[in-house]
Amino acid sequence: MDQNTRKHFKRRLMEEKKRILSIINKRDNTEEFGAMDEYYTELSAYDNHPADIGTEMFMMEQDRGVKSKFNNILYEIDKSLEDIDRGKYGVCESCNKEIDQERLELIPYLKLCIDCSNKKIPLMDKMDFRPEEEGSISPFSNYKNRKDINAFDREDSYQEVARYNKVDNDPSHSTGDLMGVIDEENSGAVEDVEKISKEYYDQTLK
Repeated sequence: MDQNTRKHFKRRLMEEKKRILSIINKRDNTEEFGAMDEYYTELSAYDNHPADIGTEMFMMEQDRGVKSKFNNILYEIDKSLEDIDRGKYGVCESCNKEIDQERLELIPYLKLCIDCSNKKIPLMDKMDFRPEEEGSISPFSNYKNRKDINAFDREDSYQEVARYNKVDNDPSHSTGDLMGVIDEENSGAVEDVEKISKEYYDQTLK
């Protein structure tokens, strides 16, 4: 990278630093960004449930996260300015190759080339990992359609605890047939009167 190019990017970095500092100072001097009491509109939160100030808490943490992000950018800008003075600006920290100037025009404080940056993305994905044994352990209540398995499932769990709450002669444990509610259909009879036999009728006349 020649002298004029380094001066160009140094000017870009100084402009970006000035812009970030202006944003941080503006947020620090605004009443809405500060302690929790400045987000809360009521005089006291003593008689309120903590969930009542959940929105205010979220907004405060969000603002602190934004400020932390700006501070990280300032650190990267200062580090890039030091690299310019030492003649190491525009060199990838991972592979020591030159970073494309088009890439630096977009974000002048970058430290990685496009290839090393793409290699870093899968690594970031792996940081949000799950335990390795999850790939070999079946989830709860799932037996992978195996018919030969005899396992203790959730139905068995319910039966284990339900037997302590069983009431003798409870009609809810009986079927509709035993209760006479949903009797089986008698062949050849639609109404109850059709089930009366001639012998029974003759006996009622005596």
